Amino acid sequence: MVIIRNNADINTLTAPDRYFGNMIVAAPNWFTDEYLGIEIEQYIGFGLLAIIITVVHFALLKLIDMFVRRRYAGSDLTFWDAERRRLNRGILLLTVGITVLLGFPILDFDTEVENVVDQATTLIAAVGTLMVAYRAIDIVMDVLARRASETESKLDDSLVPLFRTSVRLFVTFVGILFVLQNLDINVSSLIAGLGLGGLAIALAAQDTVRNLLGGVTIFADKPFEVGDWVVVDGVEGTVEAVGFRSTRVRTFYNSLISVPNGNLMDSGIDNMGKRRWRRYKTTLGVAYHTKPDQLQAFVEGIRAIIQANPGMRQDYYIVEFHGFGPTSLDILVYCFIDAEDWNQELRTRHVLNLDIMRLAESLQVEFAFPTQTLHIARMPGEPQQLPEIPERTDLRDVINSFGPGGNNGQRIDQPITDGHESVLESPYAQADEG
Repeated sequence: MVIIRNNADINTLTAPDRYFGNMIVAAPNWFTDEYLGIEIEQYIGFGLLAIIITVVHFALLKLIDMFVRRRYAGSDLTFWDAERRRLNRGILLLTVGITVLLGFPILDFDTEVENVVDQATTLIAAVGTLMVAYRAIDIVMDVLARRASETESKLDDSLVPLFRTSVRLFVTFVGILFVLQNLDINVSSLIAGLGLGGLAIALAAQDTVRNLLGGVTIFADKPFEVGDWVVVDGVEGTVEAVGFRSTRVRTFYNSLISVPNGNLMDSGIDNMGKRRWRRYKTTLGVAYHTKPDQLQAFVEGIRAIIQANPGMRQDYYIVEFHGFGPTSLDILVYCFIDAEDWNQELRTRHVLNLDIMRLAESLQVEFAFPTQTLHIARMPGEPQQLPEIPERTDLRDVINSFGPGGNNGQRIDQPITDGHESVLESPYAQADEG
C-alpha cells in the first residue's frame, strides 16, 4: 500500500494507486516495518480488503434478495430460500476474486507475487462466475418449469430441462475459454490442435452422437411426453425427463432408470398414457350347481352394471357365458374403462368389482374355487350300485326336444330382461379386439 507522508509528492503515485484513489494520510515510519517479510501497511491493506469483501458480499446478497422478493411478490418463494444458500458461495468467490484482483496491486508486492495472485484470483473469479451463472440458470428454469406445469401442453415440460442443459453447457464452455485465456494459454492453437484428433474423437463419440440424434428424434416425433406411462426396452414407468443423451423413467418401484435415446430409436415404445381406453378383461367362475336362469340373470346383471357406470365405455363391451372350466362355469367380462391415469382406472375397477359381488349375493350365485370331489363307488362288502340307464326311446325323445322343432333348446340368447345385451358394434371394434 502506498502511503504518502509529509511533504510527499502525489505525482509520484503509480497509475493503479491514482486510479483506485487509495487513502492519502500522514503515517509514522513504523508502517514500513516488516514482520515475516511483510510490511505493517500491507497487513493493514489485507484487513481493508477483507472488510471490503465482507461489505460487498453482504450488499450483493441483500440487493439480489430484495429484487427477487419484489419481482415475484405473492408467489411461492420456498425454492428461493434453498437457492439463496447455494448462490451465496458463488457470490462470495466472485467477490473475493474481483476485490483481490483490483485491490492487491495497491499493496506493492513484488511483480512475481502479483502475477501469481493475479492468476489465482482470476481463476477464483471465473469459478465464482460459473457458480453464480449456474444458480441463476436454475432459478430461471425453476420459474419456467412451474409456469410450464400450469399449461395443458406437456411439450414445454420436456423443453425446460433440455434448455437448462443447453445453457449450462454453453456457460461452461465460455467459462473454460475465459480461464484458459487469462492463464496465457493460446486458445486458438488449442482449438486447432483438437482438430487433429477429430477422427479419434468422432470414433469414440459414436454412441454420444447416436444418443443426441435419438433425442432430436424424440422431440420431432413426440412418441411420448413427460408424465406418460411407457413400456420401452424392458423398462416400465413414468417419463420424468427427456435429455440430450438419455430419457429418465421413474419405475413403479420408485427407482430412476436412464434409457439412452439411441436405444429408444431402435425399440418399440408402448405408450400406455396415449390409450383412448383402458381394457379390463377377466373371467368369473361360478359354481357348477348354478341354475341356467341364475346364470343368465347374472350375465345380464353385469351388463346392466357396466351400463350404469359412468366410468365405463358404453359403446363396446362383452359379457357372456364363456365355457365350462375344470371347476367352474366361466363368464367372460371384456370391457373398457375411461380413465386418465392408473389411479382412476383402479378406482373404477374397484367400484365395478364390488357391484358384481353385490349382484352375485342378491342372485344367490356362488363363485367357484378349485375343488376336488371324491365319489366312492361302493363300500367294501356292499354290492356296486349302477345308475339306472334310460330306455333308447326316452333318450331319443330328449334329443329331439333339443333339436329342430323341440321346446327345450334355445336357438338364440333369450334374455330375462330387455336392454342389457353385449354391445359389439363399434367403430373401434377391430382395433380394440387386436
